[in-house]
Amino acid sequence: MKRLNNLYYSKRIKELLAELQKAGTTLVVAPMGYGKTLAVQYFLQEQERCGKRVLRQSIYGAGAEAFWQGVCHSWRGTELGAALLQQSLPADANAKTLVLELFRQLLPQEPVYWFIDDLHLLESSEVIDFLFALSKAGFADLHLLLVSRGQIFDGSRLLELGRKVFCLDKHDLALQRDELEEYSSRCGLQLTTQQLDALHEACEGWFSVTYLNFLNYDRYQRFCLDTGSVYEMIANVLLRPLPSEQQRLLLLMGQPEEFTPEQVAYAYGTRCRESVGRLLECNAFIIRLANGRLRCHHMLKQATRHAFGLLPEAEQQMYFRRLGQWYAQQKEYEEALDWLYRGRDFDGLLAAVQQLRDWSMHPQHRQHLFDWLCECPPEILWQYPQAVLIIMRRMFSLNMVPEMLQVKEWYVTALERNTALSQRERNNYYGELEVILSFLAFNSITGMSEHHRRAYKLLSGAPQTLSKQGIWTFGAPSVLGLYLRTGCSLRQTVEDMQECMPPYYLLSGWHGAGAAELTEAEALLLQGRIDEMDMTLQKAYYQAEKHGQECITICCDFLEMQRDLFRGVYSSKAEAYSRHQWQLQPWKQSMLLNSADMCAGFYYALLGKPEYIPSWLTDGNGQQPSVLYPARPCRNYISAQCLLAQGQYTELLVRWSDWEQECRPYSNFLCLLYLQVQRAAAFAGRGDVTSCRASLKQALAMAEADKLVLPLAQNIALLRPYLEQEAQGECSAAAAAALHLGQQMEAGRGQIMSARFAEAGLQELTEQELQIAQLAAARHTNREIAQRLSLSEGTIKQYLNKIFAKLQIDAAAKNKRHQLERFFSNS
Repeated sequence: MKRLNNLYYSKRIKELLAELQKAGTTLVVAPMGYGKTLAVQYFLQEQERCGKRVLRQSIYGAGAEAFWQGVCHSWRGTELGAALLQQSLPADANAKTLVLELFRQLLPQEPVYWFIDDLHLLESSEVIDFLFALSKAGFADLHLLLVSRGQIFDGSRLLELGRKVFCLDKHDLALQRDELEEYSSRCGLQLTTQQLDALHEACEGWFSVTYLNFLNYDRYQRFCLDTGSVYEMIANVLLRPLPSEQQRLLLLMGQPEEFTPEQVAYAYGTRCRESVGRLLECNAFIIRLANGRLRCHHMLKQATRHAFGLLPEAEQQMYFRRLGQWYAQQKEYEEALDWLYRGRDFDGLLAAVQQLRDWSMHPQHRQHLFDWLCECPPEILWQYPQAVLIIMRRMFSLNMVPEMLQVKEWYVTALERNTALSQRERNNYYGELEVILSFLAFNSITGMSEHHRRAYKLLSGAPQTLSKQGIWTFGAPSVLGLYLRTGCSLRQTVEDMQECMPPYYLLSGWHGAGAAELTEAEALLLQGRIDEMDMTLQKAYYQAEKHGQECITICCDFLEMQRDLFRGVYSSKAEAYSRHQWQLQPWKQSMLLNSADMCAGFYYALLGKPEYIPSWLTDGNGQQPSVLYPARPCRNYISAQCLLAQGQYTELLVRWSDWEQECRPYSNFLCLLYLQVQRAAAFAGRGDVTSCRASLKQALAMAEADKLVLPLAQNIALLRPYLEQEAQGECSAAAAAALHLGQQMEAGRGQIMSARFAEAGLQELTEQELQIAQLAAARHTNREIAQRLSLSEGTIKQYLNKIFAKLQIDAAAKNKRHQLERFFSNS
C-alpha cells in the first residue's frame, strides 16, 4: 500500500532535533524545500505530547508592524502578552531594555518553545536586532526556534552568542543516500539501486523535490530529474492532473496565508467539502497549523498564485470578493479589507472599516488608504461617514495631511448626503471631525482649543479619536519647548494654557492633566524666579499624579532637577532616571524611558558629569531612540547641551543647522533660543570670539522681551566673559540677569559637587596632588606652595589644573580655591 504523504524522520535527524531541548536559540537555515518547517513541527509536536507549552508564529510579510502583531498574538492569554500589547516593536536601546525586562518578569515559569517561521520574508533590521537581543538575554525557560531560507544572524553575532545558539543547515536536513532508501521503502515504493542513486544525485537530498518525484513515479512510473523549475514540477504533478473543480479549489487555497476548508468552499461558491477533503489527503504541501487552520507551503503557494493570475479578471475579482466577505462574516475585519478592495466591493470595504475604531493598521493599508476613497463610487461613500472619519484619523497618524484635507471635503459631503442620520448622530460626526482637525493646529494653543470647544458642544459622549493613555507631550520633557511659538509671548502662552486646558480636560477625560500649572512653573524657571515656582510646580505634580499622566510628571521632574541645581541640592530623581529606577511600571510606553534619558542627560550636562549622559543623546549615528516628531526640537537642544558638556564643540556646530531647521515647522521658539545660546557657547569653546559674540547678541535679543535668561545662565561657564561685555551693551538687562543667575547656579553646582562627589574625586588624586590641594585649600599662594615643596610656580599651576579637573571644579570659575576648601571640609 502506498503511503506517499507519510512524513519521514531518520534516526540522525531525530538526534539532531533532540538538541533543540538544550538550546536557548535554534537557527534552522536552509533553502526552500528542505523540510525546515516540517522538522521543527515534528519536534514541537513531541514537546506538546510531553505537556510543554508551544507558541507558533509565521511571517507573512516584510513589515515590522505585522511581525509585532504576530508576537502579541503568539503570547495572547498570558500576562506577558497583555504587557506586550502596550508596546511596539523595540527600535532603540531603551525600548529593547523595557521589552526584555517584561520577558524577564512575566515569562511563564515553565519551558516555552516559541517557533517563528519564514524569517526570510522580513525586510526589517529592527526585528533581527530584537531577536538577537532576546537570544543574547538567554532566558532559561524560553527556547527560541527561528527558521529562514537565508542567514538570520551574521558571523559576529553568532560568535557573540556562542553556546547560546544551536544551528541546523541544509546539510543537516538533506536526505542521505541510506535515508532516501528507507524513506522510499516506507512510502511503499520498490526502487532499484540505480534508481535510488540517480534520484539522490539529482535531488541532492532536497526533501520536497524527492517527494514530488515519488508522486510522479507513483502516477507515471518515471522521475522528473531534468525539470528546470520546482514550480513547474508542482504544476505538472499536483495541479494539472486534477479535475477542474479541484484545480479551482487548490488555486483558492493558495491565495490566503492561512485558510479553513469552510472558507475555501465559501469562496468557491458551492458545497464542495468532500473535494476539499480529498485535496488535503493527497497533498503534503498543505500544512495543518496548531490553530486548526491550514496553510500552503510557499512553493505550492507561488505556483497556485501564478496560475490564479491567469484566470479572467472578473473571475479573480469574484473570488477575492467572496474571500473578503468570509473574513467580514468571521469579524476579521482587517483581513477583509484588502480582499474586498481587490474584489471591488466598496460597500463591504467601508462597512468593515466602520468596525475598526481601534484600527492597528497593516503596513500595506497605507499604500491603498487614499485609493479606497478615490475609487469608491460617491453614492456608496456618502453612506459611510463613520468609515471616512476613521480613515481620516489614520491619515493624520501617517502624516498624510494633504490627502486628509481632501478627504475632509468628502466627509462633509457624506454627512450632508446621508439623510438617514439623526441630528445627534450628525453632531457626533462633526464633533469627531473637530477633534481631528485640532491636530492640524498644533502648536497653537488657542487654535487647537477652538476645535476642542466646538467638539465638546457637538459630541454627546467621549470622542473616539482621543485616548487618555496617549502621551500628551509627544515624549518631550518641556511643555514650553512644545508650545512657546514666538518671542514676547510667554505671559500670553501661560494664560492661553490656563484658559484652554480645562475645556480639553472635560473633552478628553483629563488627558494632559497638570499641563496648565506646569507651564506657569516652567515660565518662572526660565525667568530665573526660582523661589516663586514651588507652589505651581506642586500643583502640577498633584494633577498629573491624580489623573495618571506620567508624561506630565516627567516634565515636573525635569523642572525640579533644574531648580535644585540652583539650591545646591543633588537630584535623586536624576540618578533614578539615569538607571531607569523610577515610578513608571515596566509595561508603560517605552517612549517615556527616552524622556527620562533626556531629563537625566540634560541634568548631568549642567552638573558637569558627562560620564553619566546616555550615549544616544550625543552619538549622532541616526539610531536615536524615538520621540514623536513634535518633540524632536526638545530632544535636539538637550543633545546640544550634552555635547557642550563633553567638549564636542565642533560636532555641535556641524549638526546645528539641521537642529535649527527642525524647530521651524512648529515655531519652537524656546528650542531655537536654547540652540542659539548653545551655538554661542560652542564658538566660545573653540575660541572663535567673533562668531561667539554674533550668536550671543542674537540669543540676548531673543531672550530680552520675556526675560528668558535661564538658557544663558546654564551656559555661564563658557559665556561669562562675553556676557560681561554685553552687560554694557543694548541687551544689558538680560546679560546682567543671566550673569547673576549663572553665579547662583555655579554656587549650587559647587555645593553638589563637593557634597556628592568630593570623596570619589579626592581618591583620584596622587599623593603629590593631594598635598598641593590641601595647601591650596588652606589659602596658600602658588609661590608659597612652590617654595614649600621645592617646585616652580609653573609646575604648581599645572598640578592645580589637573586637580581641578579631577575634582570637577570649573576651570573658568573665580572661586576655585573656595570650592576646593569645601571639598576638604565635606570629605
